[in-house]
Amino acid sequence: MLFSLKKFISFFLMPLSISMILFLVGLYFLFSKSYKKAKLFLSVSFLWLFLISYSPFSNALIKPLENEYKAYLDVDSSIEYVLVLGSGHNTNKEISPHSQLSSSALMRLTEGIRIFKKLDNGKLIVSGYGGDDETPHAIISKEVAVSMGIDEKNILTQEEVKDTFEEAQYVKKIVGDKTFILVTSAYHMPRAMKLFKQNGLNAIAAPTDFLQENPSVYTREPNAIELRKTQVAMHEYIGILWASILEKYRFYVN
Repeated sequence: MLFSLKKFISFFLMPLSISMILFLVGLYFLFSKSYKKAKLFLSVSFLWLFLISYSPFSNALIKPLENEYKAYLDVDSSIEYVLVLGSGHNTNKEISPHSQLSSSALMRLTEGIRIFKKLDNGKLIVSGYGGDDETPHAIISKEVAVSMGIDEKNILTQEEVKDTFEEAQYVKKIVGDKTFILVTSAYHMPRAMKLFKQNGLNAIAAPTDFLQENPSVYTREPNAIELRKTQVAMHEYIGILWASILEKYRFYVN
């Protein structure tokens, strides 16, 4: 129920959704012949769409998220577990498992494997349910990991988890109070670490999949890449707020 409620609320708070709501309200006033109100809402809709697709704005949003944790380069080889959080995939038997993973999922998994190979006696945990897809995300990730040389016996899967909140709850059953390495996208790491700490887990952050750009190479025109970055950043800020609500009302594992 919490998962569905979060998805429902966040849909209306996402930047593109806000733009569409403003646009539809503008159309309503236009057809109602309230032209001044229509002009206002349609103008604000297009200005908002321009802003959220503009690189200085998108990078200003995502930079604080990605700068909170540095890349994990000096790996402690004595650590036993590496957890790679799921991202997304599309099952298609006509292409390789690598190609079925989203770009973020593949980058997360690649970083997780890089770290795993530096451990003395480690286990790789891959996570994610299928959603509307026939195959759990964790299974596709496992197939890719095996194809990249990881022994199947060293891979653990969390196939039921729907989001980061559940990933934290499930992995606690495996790692207990042991220190482990957490791999996810840099923009997602602050929310993930917050949720994992709430659940009493001892995670070391290993961010990857950085999206922010150098200010010297900002694009001048709005584009879909910048819109996605704004969407991603806002999704994380909403998620962090949601995590704070969960903490306040103690919807987590002690």
